[in-house]
Amino acid sequence: MNEYREYDEGLKRLSDIVEKLEDRELSLEENIKLYEEGMKLHKRLSSILKEQEGKMTLIKDNKEEDFQINMLLSDDNE
Repeated sequence: MNEYREYDEGLKRLSDIVEKLEDRELSLEENIKLYEEGMKLHKRLSSILKEQEGKMTLIKDNKEEDFQINMLLSDDNE
């Protein structure tokens, strides 16, 4: 599954879990199951975000490096 799609669907599921946990009609067992599912989901979503943040940092660093090289090359041509 595409990470973007997995993230979007996971975030929606996490939101649903939070709503259900706020419902006072659930049994303790149901609350515990939902809490465990929510914590696992939170961990996976956090992992996806960290991966994407790393990719963005690489892109940003590469663009800055390219910009600096271009600036140096343009200074040499003047």
